[in-house]
Amino acid sequence: MFFIKIYVSISFLILLIGCGLSNNKLSETKSFENVIIETPKNKFNLILKKHLNRTFNNETGKEPKYILNSNISFNSSDVLSVSSLNALKTTKGTVQYSLVELKSGEVVKSGSIVTFPALSSSSVSLYTNDISLEHIKERLILSSANKLYMHIKLIMKKIN
Repeated sequence: MFFIKIYVSISFLILLIGCGLSNNKLSETKSFENVIIETPKNKFNLILKKHLNRTFNNETGKEPKYILNSNISFNSSDVLSVSSLNALKTTKGTVQYSLVELKSGEVVKSGSIVTFPALSSSSVSLYTNDISLEHIKERLILSSANKLYMHIKLIMKKIN
């Protein structure tokens, strides 16, 4: 019994030292070219721009090489209605984007990203429905910003 405790504690110690000394490549983020983010001047696009600026984390003092033009739009529709009472609504967010090289003005990549639809329930109160829809749109914006960041990161890795 004593030897088992010693064996387990030595194994745990070796595992702990091995994990502490390893160079974790997954947590390191390699910075790539700075990107200027441009969106239209409405509420939801400005929120998208804020989230994209946070995720891109541009280095200060480094000159930007690309411009990312993005625009988000939403599409809502009724689903799962039982005789038109208390219908659920599904909302999808679509981000149209284009990545443009700053010096040449050439479009590197353009396209659209569609987020997974979010469901919301309807209420008797119109105010509650509007607030619920706004919260859903804000969550979809965050998801869209993360998807767009990963997509642009893959594009830039292919370029470099």
